[in-house]
Amino acid sequence: MARGLGRNAVRKSLGLSVWEIELAATTGLLRRFPDRTFDPVSVRAAEADVEHFRRSLAAERRCTVTEASARLGVSIDRFKRIVTAAGLAPVATEEIRKYGQILTVRYYRAADVDALADHVHAGAELRAAARMVSRSEGARKAVQTRKLNLARTVAARAEIEATKPTPDADCVRVLLWTAALMVAAGVWPGPLRPLHRMADPRVPPLTEILRDARLPRAELETMLAELTPRSAELVRLLVSPRDAERELGVPIEMIPAQLPRFGGHLLSPLLHEAVSSPPPWLLRARAEVELQRAVHAEERRAVEEASQRRRAERAAVDQATRAASRLSDESVAEMFGIPADVIRRLRPASGRWTADHVARLLRETPPWLWDEAAARAEAERRRHRAERKASRRLSWRSLWAEALGVPLDRVPGSVGRPTRAAIEAARREPPRWARETPPG
Repeated sequence: MARGLGRNAVRKSLGLSVWEIELAATTGLLRRFPDRTFDPVSVRAAEADVEHFRRSLAAERRCTVTEASARLGVSIDRFKRIVTAAGLAPVATEEIRKYGQILTVRYYRAADVDALADHVHAGAELRAAARMVSRSEGARKAVQTRKLNLARTVAARAEIEATKPTPDADCVRVLLWTAALMVAAGVWPGPLRPLHRMADPRVPPLTEILRDARLPRAELETMLAELTPRSAELVRLLVSPRDAERELGVPIEMIPAQLPRFGGHLLSPLLHEAVSSPPPWLLRARAEVELQRAVHAEERRAVEEASQRRRAERAAVDQATRAASRLSDESVAEMFGIPADVIRRLRPASGRWTADHVARLLRETPPWLWDEAAARAEAERRRHRAERKASRRLSWRSLWAEALGVPLDRVPGSVGRPTRAAIEAARREPPRWARETPPG
């Protein structure tokens, strides 16, 4: 077996760089032995026809997507679409870490990339033809649009000449055209600015006609100046819907639509005339309003009566329930076989025998209800306890009265224990019963 050549020897004989030698070995242009030396036969064959070898090596060059798109003179996105359409697969794929993430780099053969030039050229010609057709179609549409705009302008100007009001025309027409002219010209004279806040649905169509007419701004301002004096007078005569409702006594919705108005505002002369001599529609509207008020008042009265009845019924039921839940001393004494005078002294803290309390005592009878002797002993115990408690409370009241310098009868029986801290706090901030001035 012939001895192989080293990489440096191949570089000197073929004039290649390291990466070109590796590419030639990877693509099979140069044969490499297992010990990574190169076959002298393949090296001599390449040396015999260096130009052919270099062309073959150039065809095998690996191009990234960026390099391939630059080679074809297209954008990266365009190159990706071309590769997808042509079904060209990459010859190698490599994953590298860059920008803090894993990126996949795809390599394509230079010869395969060059073969896509026909696709690129065909696509460019198709796009150029499409642009030419689009421009031609756009020019045709532009001509049609100009004709339509010219016809619309002529029609709008004719309509303006036929319908624009003079200063002495109908009040509402003057206001509508004034508002439309202000919007179209972008001019808002001070006396007419309230019209801008009164939205009327009839103004936008007039504004559209003025814009379709493509009148110069100077001409629009001239038309507006002719109507401004009369419009300023009419603006001062407009009455808001709320004031009109208050003056007519009926909601604005009940006013006939044919009554002249601008943006819901009525003219004061027409309003005063309707108030002084009410027309039939106003009389009917007032009668309907009064009828609605009477109906609502009757409904409120009925609701209030029903609510009062329910409250009375609920109070009666609650009273009956409370009465039914209470038991007399005699009935309780009879249940436990103990005299009524003793049972009376054994009442609970609430002072009455409820059915639930007695039922609980029957289920779990305490020892002091087993017989009369135990009951009397419990009654005596409770009496002594109450006396001790009353004596203690009286002592506490006396100490409080002495500490705060108030009469004993002003100290409430519910006062707490007079500790040193409590007395000091009461001296700093006396309670209400210590601050009250005795009558007389």
